[in-house]
Amino acid sequence: MPEGDYAVELFRQQGFSRQTCTRCETPFWSLGTHETCGETPCQEYDFIGRSPFKKRLTYRAMREDFLSFLEANGHVRVRRYPIVARWREDVFFTQASVYPFQPWVISGQVPPPANPLAISQPCVRFNDMDNVGKTGQHFTMFEMMAHHAFNFPSKPVYFKDRTTELCHLFLTERLGLDPTAVRYKESWWQGGGNSGPCFEVVFGGAEAATLVFMENREVNGTRVPMDTKVVDTGYGLERLTWISQGTTSAYEAVFGDALAYLKRATGAKHVDDRVLTEYSKVAG
Repeated sequence: MPEGDYAVELFRQQGFSRQTCTRCETPFWSLGTHETCGETPCQEYDFIGRSPFKKRLTYRAMREDFLSFLEANGHVRVRRYPIVARWREDVFFTQASVYPFQPWVISGQVPPPANPLAISQPCVRFNDMDNVGKTGQHFTMFEMMAHHAFNFPSKPVYFKDRTTELCHLFLTERLGLDPTAVRYKESWWQGGGNSGPCFEVVFGGAEAATLVFMENREVNGTRVPMDTKVVDTGYGLERLTWISQGTTSAYEAVFGDALAYLKRATGAKHVDDRVLTEYSKVAG
């Protein structure tokens, strides 16, 4: 994609530079100078035991921090939607926070519940099952926090500039991340018949968010500009909680109480197959 698709106002105002990862050769934008894009396998996790955030947050506290931040910035908090996407015929489960608004809201047939809005949507995905338990960050069921804006032709809200600014403010001012640490990787997203450029927001070895600028729809295999451009963001609740706590894996950050019980019940220091077997004896 042309560089202009990613040259947002925040980068110009604050002096971000466009760099290229020496490992995967992906272009990214950052205030700091980095050799890599900041994501595994190009870079190992560097926040284990030393969180880059100013405070340690629980799962619920991180969710509330995110939603209240957006409320303070002009968004309306909306309730989560069912995890079974019964309003769509092409999928069974809700796999992303934008799913509740595809296709009816984006097509203009149904008004959004608010515009712009903030949500924390439970999702289910099975395409990464092989990574669950291996990477320390993958889940089959997770929550995708998001802010969405529907730029109808008669009433635009905001698009690339404000989206990127809100993300940067949340990470740096709300969570206390060093502004030079974050990297905005250039990428492309498509799904549900829509597509557009996006930023993968990366630091410390993990992708914490994705900022999608939905501006095309697929018509007979051809990309056609959308009348309504959509801000489609996704922030990983589990990953951000993990980074804030600096635990060995995201599972410890999210399921910490359950894992602590397993260790107490079995007298073990680590949770592995043996511990789970012993736990089944204790619980049964």
